[in-house]
Amino acid sequence: MRTISVEEAKRLVAEGEQMTVAQRAEVRRQRLRELVNYARENSPYFAKLYANIPEDFDLSDLPTTEKPVLVANFDDWVTDRRINKEMVSKYLERDAEKDRSLLLDEYTALHTSGSTGNPLLMVRDDYHNKIHAQLIGQRLLKGTSPDMLSIAKHRRASVISMAKGASSYSAFLRIKANNPEYAHNLLGINAIESVDSIVKKLNDFQPETMAGYPSMIVQLAVEQLQGRLHLSLKHLVTSAETLTEENWQLLREAFQCPVGNNYCMTEGGEVAMTHNCPHLHINDDWVIVEPVDADRNPITDPEEWSQGVLITDLSNFIQPVIRYYVNDMVRILPSDEPCSNMPILKVQGRTFPMFTAAGKKYSVAGLYSKAKVWPDLVNFQFVQKDDTTLEVRGVCKSDPAQVLPSLCVRLKEFMEEMGCPEARFTWSTEPLIPNKRGGKIPLYYNNQD
Repeated sequence: MRTISVEEAKRLVAEGEQMTVAQRAEVRRQRLRELVNYARENSPYFAKLYANIPEDFDLSDLPTTEKPVLVANFDDWVTDRRINKEMVSKYLERDAEKDRSLLLDEYTALHTSGSTGNPLLMVRDDYHNKIHAQLIGQRLLKGTSPDMLSIAKHRRASVISMAKGASSYSAFLRIKANNPEYAHNLLGINAIESVDSIVKKLNDFQPETMAGYPSMIVQLAVEQLQGRLHLSLKHLVTSAETLTEENWQLLREAFQCPVGNNYCMTEGGEVAMTHNCPHLHINDDWVIVEPVDADRNPITDPEEWSQGVLITDLSNFIQPVIRYYVNDMVRILPSDEPCSNMPILKVQGRTFPMFTAAGKKYSVAGLYSKAKVWPDLVNFQFVQKDDTTLEVRGVCKSDPAQVLPSLCVRLKEFMEEMGCPEARFTWSTEPLIPNKRGGKIPLYYNNQD
């Protein structure tokens, strides 16, 4: 296991913030070489995968990796040969509120949301945890008073997935375990609860800081603007989903406090984050982000949206994540902002699923393009009701009965333009349907499954 002191982690992250673009590129090259060499020496999976990789390799020489293959090869993937999938699964099934022991007395463990029913188990060591904690502390929370983050002085609410082993819930439990005398200042709310239930709990608790998924926090912002939620927040952080710049502004308007946004994932850690601004800046001294097309070839045009992205976490030596494919659509732009010279990451979200209309398959992308600019609609979801009908659900700043019917008319017109006049659209004021495991809100939900 790799270890590092808090002071050293703090120094390395601070140095990266001060480097030029060229200096960070050289640091990335050195860290990648060290990680790859370690992986092929200690992981049977990577030893085989990299058997023909030259010693003087470039990033593009390395094969890509993906979730199904890594799940299938878990026991050979990890570099600590004592660890296996059965051990980690059993560890994650324990009662984490009562048992705060580390895996093998050394590691933390968590898993992806598993929306496809096949979650990926992840083990993290001291090195990874301290580096990524400093990325959050020095960059995401840039300009925030340390006093405001004190559990001893301020109440904090987290609207998250509370499934065993979920990364957000694991982090919440670690904070609670480390501050037992101030546990009364922490409130965890399961994101799959109804909005009414969440609003009541927050109104009763009155947190001063709050964290959660963008899809849920945006709904709470509308509740605040419409007078049903009454919070006086001093700081707000969202993570794990796409937060548009428009919705970043909506959160600022609703809660009148600083808003941070963290583009992170269980596999790759803290990839990009705001620095007291609406833009996501890539932590490119510790994470490599490669936009790719559908065939996983690199995309270099900053104006072109990718069809996926390859992620490399340069701090993970226990379970290396190297050129790992994620189906997010992104663009990378150079930064000329005063807050950071780290590149800006634009995230459109996951590649779009397909829906059915009159026996034909269509991408949700076309419907999304119409709904995302619809007046007073701040979040939405398409629910497949039958083979020709989609139900539109939305979170609206004004009366949904005025917003959603007109959108349905426009979507109907759009599908007629696409040669499918049989497509039907209905609307509902029912709540958006969350992923039952992770609590996040999918853009498309098949009610027939």
